[in-house]
Amino acid sequence: MATIVSSTTVNIIPEENRATPWFDDGNCIIMCSTVAFKIYKGLLAQHSPVFREMLQRKPAEVIDGCPAIQMDDSAADLASFLNAIHGCERSFQITCKQEFLTLVGVLRIATKYKADGLRQRALHPLQRIYPKSLAQWDDIYEGNSMIWHLDPVLVTNLARELEALSILPAAMAFLANSTLAQEAFGASVVQTHPLRFAPGLLNPEDIKAFTLMKEYNHVSIAKTLRFIREQSKVSCQRLHTGDGCASKFTLLFVTLSTVVATADAPAGYPSFSHHRAGHVATRRVVWKLQGSI
Repeated sequence: MATIVSSTTVNIIPEENRATPWFDDGNCIIMCSTVAFKIYKGLLAQHSPVFREMLQRKPAEVIDGCPAIQMDDSAADLASFLNAIHGCERSFQITCKQEFLTLVGVLRIATKYKADGLRQRALHPLQRIYPKSLAQWDDIYEGNSMIWHLDPVLVTNLARELEALSILPAAMAFLANSTLAQEAFGASVVQTHPLRFAPGLLNPEDIKAFTLMKEYNHVSIAKTLRFIREQSKVSCQRLHTGDGCASKFTLLFVTLSTVVATADAPAGYPSFSHHRAGHVATRRVVWKLQGSI
């Protein structure tokens, strides 16, 4: 890190290595990679007991008359965190991918250095997108447009990394419903179309739950198709009096229309009692597979 300190009588940080936030009247310098931040140590100590303890020690280096702390964290994550505690990020929201990445940076540093108040505030936008309960998930799923812009493998892994286990069931549910095995594990037998997300490796702790949820999805689809086939026999008898259905396509259309017309929101909840009861019960079991709540 000495490479970013000017070799003058008084150590200073060159202009090109000063990152935001940088306050000329700040009283503490945080150095990371090839950049440095000049901030107010009182605010840093107020938010984080870990930083408070670090600031109470005799500094190993003094730069521009300020104690300097060497960090090995991501410069982008630190910038997001330091901007947040200095009021540059007054409220947290996720309306685009960049805001999500900024929020993740805040959460990484806040979690590591126990800035619990800031961490809780930063978690709220994620908890709105990935609610804790199955009932809340069903209520918001169809109108939850932001969820389609976030990498579900990354979000699931982040839930573990950030110890944000309240968002894990919803993140896993979306992962199982919307992601190919190749996108979750980085491997596939056949490449059929371009991937929507960069292949990533799912956290080993979640592989079993993901596999079971995928299996349940496949079984559920098979049961639904089998149910439609059984209903088609009844529809055929009602529509035709001859030797069979004149048009299998027409029959399938009528049967599917019946299922859709009598379906309960959200999609995937057929109203036929014997079929729906098992579906609902199994979803509740699958939701709790992580054992994290």
